[in-house]
Amino acid sequence: MKHLILLRHASAENGERDRIRALSAEGRAEAERAGAALARLAESGFRPAHSLTSPALRARQTLAEVSRALAAAAREEVDETLYLANAGRLLARLQALPDPDEQVLLVGHNPGLANLLQLLVERGEAQVLLRAARGLAPGSLAALRIPAPRWRDLAPGCAELVEFLRPADV
Repeated sequence: MKHLILLRHASAENGERDRIRALSAEGRAEAERAGAALARLAESGFRPAHSLTSPALRARQTLAEVSRALAAAAREEVDETLYLANAGRLLARLQALPDPDEQVLLVGHNPGLANLLQLLVERGEAQVLLRAARGLAPGSLAALRIPAPRWRDLAPGCAELVEFLRPADV
């Protein structure tokens, strides 16, 4: 069984150079609420030991904020291939994860994350699926349970959406 948490970076300041846009004040508050949501998820068994993030400043700052809420320090990895990655690239990266990593947090960007979520999720409680249908706003997270022993078995329609939280929900 694998656990995957998808987290869209929180809101960023406007700027000309996309990769170095920092979190806005609103984004810092969103990331703080996402951290609270992660702490709540930990109570139901979601405790990522490995975090993957886009190299964009706003993604790295989001991860830094939410990492404070994790009970155990997760191994953090900044991955260049995650910057504005599409769902196919994200899926391929996840499939390449080492199997001992049972629980992973992936911090990235839309539309890739939202498309990956749609690609992977086959089932979940109706109320959770309805919240997810509203879209992956900045600072939103989705917790997926994947009944597979190996990451390479990650495939379309294989996951259960256990929780979906937007910053306004926390």
